Parts: sequence; C-alpha cells; structure tokens
Amino acid sequence: MKKLLAIVPLGIALIIASCNQAPPPGNPKIIEQLSAAWNEALNSKDLDTLAMVYTSDARIMPPNGEMVRGAEGVRATFGAMMDAGLTGEMTIEEITMQDNLAYKIGAYKIMDGDSVVDTGKFIETWRRGEDGKWRISNDIWNSNNPPAAPARPMQGQHRMQ
Repeated sequence: MKKLLAIVPLGIALIIASCNQAPPPGNPKIIEQLSAAWNEALNSKDLDTLAMVYTSDARIMPPNGEMVRGAEGVRATFGAMMDAGLTGEMTIEEITMQDNLAYKIGAYKIMDGDSVVDTGKFIETWRRGEDGKWRISNDIWNSNNPPAAPARPMQGQHRMQ
C-alpha cells in the first residue's frame, strides 16, 4: 500500500507536467506543399485551385490597392493577374506553426514571359479549419520597386520648418 501511495503522486505530477506542455508545432512541409500548389495554379491559370487554398473570409492586401475579402476578392485579384498573362515564383524564408495558426514569410518575383516585372516580399497567415485543412486567411505583399510616378505633376511646394 505504501508503494502505491508513493507512485500516485508521481503519476499525478507527470499528468500535470504533460498538460502544461505546448502541443508540438505543425509540420511546415504541409504549408510548403500547399504553397507549391498555389504557385502552380497561378502559373497554369487554374483560378479554382488557387482559390481553394484560401479561407472563405480571407483578406487579400495587394500593393497599391484596396483590401478585398473572401472568394470574390481572391478571384478578382489573382484572376486579373492571370488574365494579364503574369506568372510568379516565390521563395519561402520562414514558416512558423503553432496550434491552428501559421505564418509564412518570403520573397516573390512576378514575370511577364521572361521579363521580371516586379519583385517584393510577402507574409501570409494560415489557419487550420475544422476540417483539418490549412488555408491562407491573410495575404499581403509589397513591391521592392518605387511607386509609379503620379499621372500629373504635383502642384505647390512643400517646405519643412
């Protein structure tokens, strides 16, 4: 009986210790594979497959443009790129996953045929849904290029004081 009483506290301590540990991080290979499928969908003009990688309430934040939401926003933004004949490449710098959230940071290159028309960086947040599938919930990218010159010259003078 004394041995049993000595073992019970040890068992309770192990259970408490295991409850306090964070769950193991997810496997970044999942995000890498989905990102490769996204890139292939963009380059093959497969808007349906590309849109499936996003949550139904995704926020898309393109450079020099308004934020758009949901499937309509995804289709409008990337459909316009596809219609323009643009393709892309991305390099993943980092993927961090915890519980049902992940983020991915990287760089991109957008091409028109063999000509590079834009380079920049991006960050995406991913969410694992109730179905267990990872999807992009927020997508923002920024060009490394300077903004385009205004259509008409600026008027007036700006003076710092």
